[in-house]
Amino acid sequence: MMNLFKKLFGRKAAPKTFTDEQWEQDYELKSRGLEVILGPSHPLVGHALIPFAVGGAVDMYYYPNHIAGTGFATMEVMEPDGSGPVPNDLGTYELVAFTRHAIDDERDNESPYNLIEREICGIFTTIANYSRTAKLNPHDTCEVPVSE
Repeated sequence: MMNLFKKLFGRKAAPKTFTDEQWEQDYELKSRGLEVILGPSHPLVGHALIPFAVGGAVDMYYYPNHIAGTGFATMEVMEPDGSGPVPNDLGTYELVAFTRHAIDDERDNESPYNLIEREICGIFTTIANYSRTAKLNPHDTCEVPVSE
């Protein structure tokens, strides 16, 4: 029982450190890979106020050119050395989702696009955190709790 307690509530290992060059190369490789599949990204990046690496939300990257709508992707679930999520049958990964809503540059927080973007960010953040302790394979399903 004590081992389970330590695993759930114990001190986490110190985060790995990477050079600025490693972070830049990681970003460029992920950007190119995503753009091959999803087309050019939107110039806007949805940066979290509190970075994912220290307990905040994931940053959101937008891809409006692949479908009639918008693709969303993460680029910080995997670390530059490939660590991060527990490797699944395909290896480690970033997260991608789609909406039929076109990207909305309006500041209206209640627009259908902005509402789904915030929802997907919350789901991505939940899955990204969970993926560090559980193996998530393609076609797996999970229930994401919603706030009351």
